[in-house]
Amino acid sequence: MEFVKGLGGVYYLLIVLAAAVAIECALPWRKGLKINLARWLRNASMTVYGTILLSAIPAIAAFGAATAAEANGVGLMNQLGLPFSARLIISVLALDLMAYGQHRMLHQWYVLWRTHRAHHTDINIDVSTSLRFHPFETLFRAMIEVAVVFALGVPPEGILLIYLIHVIANAFTHANVALPRKADIILSRIITTPAVHRQHHSTDLSRQCSNFGTAFTIWDQMFGTFSGPENLREDERFGVEGPEAMKADTFGNLVFDPFRKPKGAGVPRPPAPDMPAAKDAAADKAL
Repeated sequence: MEFVKGLGGVYYLLIVLAAAVAIECALPWRKGLKINLARWLRNASMTVYGTILLSAIPAIAAFGAATAAEANGVGLMNQLGLPFSARLIISVLALDLMAYGQHRMLHQWYVLWRTHRAHHTDINIDVSTSLRFHPFETLFRAMIEVAVVFALGVPPEGILLIYLIHVIANAFTHANVALPRKADIILSRIITTPAVHRQHHSTDLSRQCSNFGTAFTIWDQMFGTFSGPENLREDERFGVEGPEAMKADTFGNLVFDPFRKPKGAGVPRPPAPDMPAAKDAAADKAL
């Protein structure tokens, strides 16, 4: 796992992205979705700026925190003296659960939603969307991760392993890829598939408020936010609608999106069951 440290991590990301693009070309879900270089550069710039931000603040680097925790015996697992293999397994599960919790928080509070909104304003979902995370969201996630790393005593190898897993998961779940239906249903009981995560990007708020998991679907199933791949519609629309929508998908709008507070602003949520819009939706589903 040492190969993903430093520039090795960048090379690994590029290899995974290239592989995911190749699979998109071979097995597209939405045919006719072409690679748009300008959009790719906009989306990728968010990851670049996030990486620069974390590099400029070493105190919130998870790997450094894990190294310090291990050297000083800080954290629950270090205190218990668990076997290395057990610490790795617990680290992966705990950090993936943490990512699920972070994602729920980003959709719960408006101040956090404003950092996450840029990711959801992409109206075409493909591998490049996996790079479209605003640096402010990256900063928020990193600060929570450092706290979890110290509390649990996550080993440095655990940080590298979850990086390996989450890079593949993010590229795979955002890819414009169609899996065989039966395989998709079986796989989605354990891991997040493109058809599962695609629903989270839907403009339909009942589905947008589901499937928060990154690598594994066990957390969505455990906390009642899971929606299976069979619920994805062929004509699914993606993005954010209403006052929270981005007027134009430009570089400037992406960078400054967290500072935007439009009239009637709020975290997009499905209407309450007793509201007319919800009743109409339920009636349409029943027909």
